[in-house]
Amino acid sequence: MPERVGEGLRALVVDDEEVVRSVVLEVLEGMGFLANPAESLTAGRERLAGERYDLLIIDKNLPDGSGLSLAREVAEGSLDAQVVIISGYATLSSAVEALQAGVADFVVKPFDLADFRARLQRTIESLKLRRAYRMLFKELQEKNAILEGLATRDPLTGLDNHASFQESVSREIERGRRYGARCAVVLASIDRFRDINANLGFSGGDALLRDLGAFLLRSGRAADLPAYLAGGDVLARFGGDTFAILLPQTDRTGAATRAEHLRRTLEQTELGPGLRRITVSVGVAAFPEHAQDADTLIAAAATSLDAAKQAGRNRLICWSRELSAGGRLDSAQVRHEADKLVALQRSIRERSFQSVYQPIVDLAAGTEVAWEALTRPMDPAFTSVLDLLGTAERSGQVPTLGRVLRAIQIAAIHKLPPDKLLFLNVHPFEFLEPDAIESEPALRPWTKRVVLELTEAAEVSNFSRARERVAALRAAGFRIAVDDLGSGYSSLNHLALLEPDFVKLDMAMIRGIEEGSRAARLIKHILEYCRGEGMRAVCEGIETPEELRVVAALGVSLVQGYLLARPGPPFPRATVELPSNPPPPKGARRIG
Repeated sequence: MPERVGEGLRALVVDDEEVVRSVVLEVLEGMGFLANPAESLTAGRERLAGERYDLLIIDKNLPDGSGLSLAREVAEGSLDAQVVIISGYATLSSAVEALQAGVADFVVKPFDLADFRARLQRTIESLKLRRAYRMLFKELQEKNAILEGLATRDPLTGLDNHASFQESVSREIERGRRYGARCAVVLASIDRFRDINANLGFSGGDALLRDLGAFLLRSGRAADLPAYLAGGDVLARFGGDTFAILLPQTDRTGAATRAEHLRRTLEQTELGPGLRRITVSVGVAAFPEHAQDADTLIAAAATSLDAAKQAGRNRLICWSRELSAGGRLDSAQVRHEADKLVALQRSIRERSFQSVYQPIVDLAAGTEVAWEALTRPMDPAFTSVLDLLGTAERSGQVPTLGRVLRAIQIAAIHKLPPDKLLFLNVHPFEFLEPDAIESEPALRPWTKRVVLELTEAAEVSNFSRARERVAALRAAGFRIAVDDLGSGYSSLNHLALLEPDFVKLDMAMIRGIEEGSRAARLIKHILEYCRGEGMRAVCEGIETPEELRVVAALGVSLVQGYLLARPGPPFPRATVELPSNPPPPKGARRIG
């Protein structure tokens, strides 16, 4: 009794000779196969299209084509089947051609039945061995994936784990060194998680951690929330109740702002068993501002997180060198930073800022044509507006502060003389955020009279996005000014790429300027470029009559500074006699 190696398998016999088909079918059925016949190449293809087969026995020479074409189709279609070619013409070249088509065996007719059975048995054993190998390989792949997941994934949340996150940060910093890109690390820890865990039990605490991980993943996709996580961002469970986020191409201010949005959103979100609201403390550190390698960057974020917890929890602190001394937190500095955060939040809430205005004077017209709105913090915690802005940058509150300041500054615009303009300062982070400024209700009625002055323009690195924002803001009616031009090639590059309406020359270029000096020649070249591009240049920081005389002689038409008027309530007039100056050169645009 022949071994029934074909039990549970299906076979197809494609041969135009009925006698051969019958003999082969009888052999196959005796070996346990469920076998079907096909008398032509076309019939064989139809069978294959509708059913799955494990073994195909095909005549090489069929009336409607070569059986080798069907064999090749089986091989190229990655069908898990073995093919045996039978032929009445035994030549070496025909056998080689068959083997090149991917067949398992080549049998010459007429064949010995015992030998034929033996060859079919070897073919099926080879098929079973191949399938067993594939199954084993698949199992090994699945187990390797599990092991790899255990090595790189947190089993509770399914997020990246500590080790995987560390590798991601290292890769991003290496990319940053190579291409001059920035990145930031955010660490967020659940406040009083030990108490929460005690109340909920370990399973409840685990459920809360899973919910928080899921929330962090989806928070950037919620239609009603600003994007938090974006493509390329890496989220990990760093350990315990701490989650880590890597933000590529993000500076300190951008990271702090996004992290602060996360912190505030979590305050209003119910998570875990019983749907409770939680708070988190957040630490932020950025490359290359705060660290030059992954270990140091993550350690800086961890120091900031510890400072946020020590400062009272439910707050964000961005790393600064003053936070630690000798590798340990400086408690006094942490308290000082916490006090500033409280003062900032109080100032924003109570709108305790004084707005003052400084005129921009057109020398050719002999009159003021615009005023720049400036801010003075009223809270004694801040020594200057730079101190105020630094605190906002470190705590992620630049957008909130900017909106409040502009709302206060624009309130006086009804006192602005007709056809005059108001310059309002805008932080680079706000400037690049889509629809952030256009959507401010206080500004909407006055867009035609507002010039948005981009401060710290050198911080803008995403030029394509910056150009898009300039176009969008202009479409909304605003005009654009670039502040502090004169810090070298990068500033001139920004000027060429952003194409602002106004260019404000850096005070350092003006200070102590003398006629015929290199600074004077540089200003002259900048003025010529601006005139050629239809931009208006403003020389700010004019403090002495000599500085005013020199810039006037160079052809400057717009000036600003203490010599003309100190910042004051809306809207101070120039208090100095203006030197005579010829009309603006041809091609220069009037403002207003």
